Amino acid sequence: MSGGASRQESTMPKFAETALQQAVGSAGDVAGMGYVPYYGPEVAAFSPMQEAAFQGTDVMAGAFGMPTTEGQQYMPAPTQFEGGITGYSSAPTFEQSVGLLEAARPGQAEYLSSFSIDPMTGQPGSRMPTQQPVALEMQGSRRGK
Repeated sequence: MSGGASRQESTMPKFAETALQQAVGSAGDVAGMGYVPYYGPEVAAFSPMQEAAFQGTDVMAGAFGMPTTEGQQYMPAPTQFEGGITGYSSAPTFEQSVGLLEAARPGQAEYLSSFSIDPMTGQPGSRMPTQQPVALEMQGSRRGK
């Protein structure tokens, strides 16, 4: 039998360990922020020229005895956003869904919200991890010869 087993251990430089600890801490902060809904427009509303084209198509169809919309709109009224943008947003539907969850399953809604900050006050939820330094232990690689 020749040779024996050897063990090689490597360590991480202190600056890299500090950077890694900071990154893990930042990731926890971001995760605790919770879901942030977008309240702006996601889909543009029809332009006045598009609306005129719809009306023209309706008039033309009616002239040939074809079915028309009879001036009915199939889209809800768009929302006017800051800056003159007109469009549609899913935010009201999201808020309604959250409200329905809170009404139908208050315990589950409370539990879910306990993992993130309160969006109104910024106070941490009861199940958010405390902000204590993360202790990292790096195991060196082991090689047998």
